[in-house]
Amino acid sequence: EMSSYGKRVAEEFARASVQAGIVTVSGLAEGIDGAVAEESLHAGGKTIAALGHGLAMIYPSSHKTLAKKIVGSGGLLLTEFPLDTTPGKHTFPARNRIIAGLSLGTVVLEAPEKSGAIITAELALEYGREVFAVPGHIFDENYAGCHRLISTGQAKLVHSPEDVLRDIGIVSSGRGSAVSAYEPQSPMESTILDCLTTMPQPVDDIVGKTTLSSGDVNSTLTMLELAGAAQNIGGGQWVKRG
Repeated sequence: EMSSYGKRVAEEFARASVQAGIVTVSGLAEGIDGAVAEESLHAGGKTIAALGHGLAMIYPSSHKTLAKKIVGSGGLLLTEFPLDTTPGKHTFPARNRIIAGLSLGTVVLEAPEKSGAIITAELALEYGREVFAVPGHIFDENYAGCHRLISTGQAKLVHSPEDVLRDIGIVSSGRGSAVSAYEPQSPMESTILDCLTTMPQPVDDIVGKTTLSSGDVNSTLTMLELAGAAQNIGGGQWVKRG
């Protein structure tokens, strides 16, 4: 069960992420997931909920209203399962790999040793993504997983949302947008930077949005990466960095 401390931390991290222009991702589970989704919407942002079942139902049923709010606010309910698939032991770990794959970084909060959050963190590490963990009371078993990730060096200890935003290259402007310290050196760089966001995009999408040639886009992205303004996160997917 989510503690008042966990709820406060989840809401603070979700709110700061939205203010930085980030779309949050969770699994629509009770507790931390629900708090992240609710606060993301309350802060005026969008959120993605990856489901461990088909779209013919919402689990837990207590989140039916939340699911409708997510879609109504321009967010997304995402699943790889057929329409009538019901939740089971095998479906949630599969769901967790989608959460890890979609995210630039995974923040672990109130996670026992055996929990979905730890599975997601381990998958994120396999995918080469950043993993962060919020510490808690040393005698609280609900933080045992967080503390292990920190002590083994698998996760970076974070005290605030700004720790995460700085690490992934995003600066919270407090105005609902992500800002970059890099000054474009040409009109082409400016055009591509305007297209890039904190959500991964393939080169083909960037070419289509900018109407620049594939060669120009690829060469400019390389220069932007060298300057620390863009990052290839693998698979030809690009994001903006601060």
